Amino acid sequence: MMCTLLTTGDGVPGRIAPVLVQFFGATTDEVDVCDAWDLDSRNWDAPVSCEYTPLSGDLSWSLAISTAEDTPHLSEEGLALTVARSLGVVVVFSSEYPDISWIDRAATPAGEVGYISTTEAEGDPPRWTVEISEIRIPAFPHAEVRHIPEIIKPLQLPTPLTDVCIPKEHPQRSMCYPLVNWERLTVRMATDWPPSSWYPASMYVEDLELRDQIADVIAQLPPEDRQPVGEALEKVDQAYRELTLDDGGENLSQAADMPIADRAWYWYRHPFNPPWDDAGR
Repeated sequence: MMCTLLTTGDGVPGRIAPVLVQFFGATTDEVDVCDAWDLDSRNWDAPVSCEYTPLSGDLSWSLAISTAEDTPHLSEEGLALTVARSLGVVVVFSSEYPDISWIDRAATPAGEVGYISTTEAEGDPPRWTVEISEIRIPAFPHAEVRHIPEIIKPLQLPTPLTDVCIPKEHPQRSMCYPLVNWERLTVRMATDWPPSSWYPASMYVEDLELRDQIADVIAQLPPEDRQPVGEALEKVDQAYRELTLDDGGENLSQAADMPIADRAWYWYRHPFNPPWDDAGR
């Protein structure tokens, strides 16, 4: 395991060793906590190491933690939550979005985990600022508290029905993106709208617009692909019906601030618990 935790709080390097001992089931001698620039005082044989460096701004410390290959694999989120609860600090750790470098997650002493948007400015020590937080965190009083829509679409959700008829390596896969997206919408509904249990109405409208394109997509497919793709569409449509209510389009029309008339049947339905009702925190 290798990870970097960023924390708030004073004196964290002097208090972190017992937490690591307990979390990894190690002994005191098996955990080495050392200044990242102090190469002479290191216990290079320790199976658990923690190199710390100071930060400034909203965050105080960077903890680079690594373990030997035979150390039991434990989750980074679990470690962040353990450190946060044990030391009474906020712990910032990586998100599931390596391509979005400014998005991280924050674990609080109360056991909450939320996405945050951070910036790092050069300096000695580097200055970190939490610009946006999806949950209200007192340690970051200047952060804007709101949802972060940029993290929704990059989350790759499973599409088992589409994968059967048009596998990912199929030459027509990219053409069938509207069906892939349509199935992902039903998966989002069924799993409480990951990653933050929220989904803007504008994205929902985009999903329905892509659904409008599927008939034309199927018509352009090679003859041997049309029937299986059409059957997959029927199954996804049924899943959509089971996860939504028909209200004549009233809820979506109000949420998206747009008239809904002369549209296909799916435009007049909305999820049982509309995910756009919680617009802010």
